Amino acid sequence: MRQLTDIRSVLFDLDGTLVDSRGTILASVAHAVEALGLDPDTAPDVGALIGMPLLDIFTGPFGMPHELAHRAIDLYRDYYDALNQEGTTVYEGVRDGLAALGDAGYGLYIATVKPTPIATKVLADLGLIKHFDGVAGASMGPERRDKTRIIAHAVSEFGLEPGHCMMVGDRDQDIEGARANGMMSVAVSWGFGHADELSAADPDHSAGDFHEIPHLLAGTG
Repeated sequence: MRQLTDIRSVLFDLDGTLVDSRGTILASVAHAVEALGLDPDTAPDVGALIGMPLLDIFTGPFGMPHELAHRAIDLYRDYYDALNQEGTTVYEGVRDGLAALGDAGYGLYIATVKPTPIATKVLADLGLIKHFDGVAGASMGPERRDKTRIIAHAVSEFGLEPGHCMMVGDRDQDIEGARANGMMSVAVSWGFGHADELSAADPDHSAGDFHEIPHLLAGTG
């Protein structure tokens, strides 16, 4: 059975785990919907969808055909980029916690449904990029957008050993993606996932505060 002492690398989800991006995401979705001439009042509760790939959001709950969904994604990304993280904040304890993990010798990586260049920009804008050894995100197209494939991409891209890795995230897809790739998982309670969702995903560990993560790995949590 794997132990926490086996962990050498920690992968983090981005939205809902390191940063509260609700304001930026909701504003960008609203802009895309309105720019397409759709009634924003008829839109689904986007807050509950944060963490899903954009294509799945626009083709699923919004019911857009693929061509229209891709137009919505382009509008979303242009507006999101122009906001320069306005409406996004770093969760309490993240900066100190990442620094502590780095000082302890852990390799730190991002595994997010955001496309890699966008995720890298977010991390740079918020002053977090210095903590990470690599960023693995979705492809700009539809080829790699689910979390299981993104985690697998991180493993391949950065030469990681899954048995020595731990995935930290706020949604069931993070926990399930970790399991599918042979990794240990930690579910965090402060993000966009609901308690029932995370419980059903059956994570190896849970955290209610970011400081619990370095304490967990140090054996003091």
